Amino acid sequence: MSASSNDNSDSEAKPSMGQLALYLLALRANCEFVGGRKGGRLVSQLKRFLEDEKGAIGHNHQGHPHTSYYQYGLGILALCVHQKRVHDSVVGKLLYAVEYEQHLQQDHFPVDTLAMAGLAFSCLELSNLNPNQRNRITVALGRVQEKILKAQTPEGHFGNVYSTPLALQLLMASLRPTVELGTACLKAKAALLASLQHKAFQNPLMISQLLPILNQKSYVDLISPDCQAPRVLLEPSTETPSQTQVPELIHVTLKVSSIFPSYRHSVSVPVGSSLEDVLKKAQEHSRFRYGTQASLSGPYLTSVMGKKAGEREFWQLLRAPDTPLLQGESGGQPPPDVSPSPALSQH
Repeated sequence: MSASSNDNSDSEAKPSMGQLALYLLALRANCEFVGGRKGGRLVSQLKRFLEDEKGAIGHNHQGHPHTSYYQYGLGILALCVHQKRVHDSVVGKLLYAVEYEQHLQQDHFPVDTLAMAGLAFSCLELSNLNPNQRNRITVALGRVQEKILKAQTPEGHFGNVYSTPLALQLLMASLRPTVELGTACLKAKAALLASLQHKAFQNPLMISQLLPILNQKSYVDLISPDCQAPRVLLEPSTETPSQTQVPELIHVTLKVSSIFPSYRHSVSVPVGSSLEDVLKKAQEHSRFRYGTQASLSGPYLTSVMGKKAGEREFWQLLRAPDTPLLQGESGGQPPPDVSPSPALSQH
């Protein structure tokens, strides 16, 4: 489906803001600009999404986006790489969020939210689409870069393994490289390569954030992609499947401590099962109940044992005794392997 098509059909299901932004990024990666009537509708739709989010944040910045600041930044970035300008007031909301995040959040923004905002700022700085905001954009970009560098772990990740690809994209796109930045990037790349050896990246969205890094690129390069580069075509695998083996089972104890009475139940699942596999198994064989909704990165846990997440409230996944299960802060899925004792608590 091309965005330059003159197709007049409006019967297709309308995508979410995040899906639309990702589609526009994919078009640009394929060396296409949005054009024609359909392309114009897509751009207008994404701009309306951003205006709605701006309204939800409010004139005094006391509100919150309907989605998240991550998707807000993603929307601005997607329009920017297509050289589509958004109003200064739309950019201003993201700038304010970075400038005064301690007043907007109980804690600080997650690393990948900062990185996505930074990528949007980098694109705006290079494109100069909002010249009246240029000084604020430059200062905010420096602030984001500094925060991300401070978030680097001893292992080399920025925040965690799943937020590192976006953070690394931002730092690689920096117009003001330093020795400190270069050293941090090398350490992060080494950590990512080690994570690849352990098959940490299974989610398509997470992989799409990682692939530019492996090619020394960032989303900001979509302003002027290299359309002369040879395309790499994937060949279908010709390997003969090995004989079916009986999977090794592990016993997992699932605990929910923030309800009364508390819940505890053990299930057996194959080695390599996902957390969702464990939840499904528990739901099939006990009184355990849970609910999810689709997000950009996969299923998002919304309710456990009938108790739903509320506004600014969510379910936290813990590995016994109290270690959070790693996942992308933008909503990525948990790692493919689960621990013997995951726990759920509401925050």
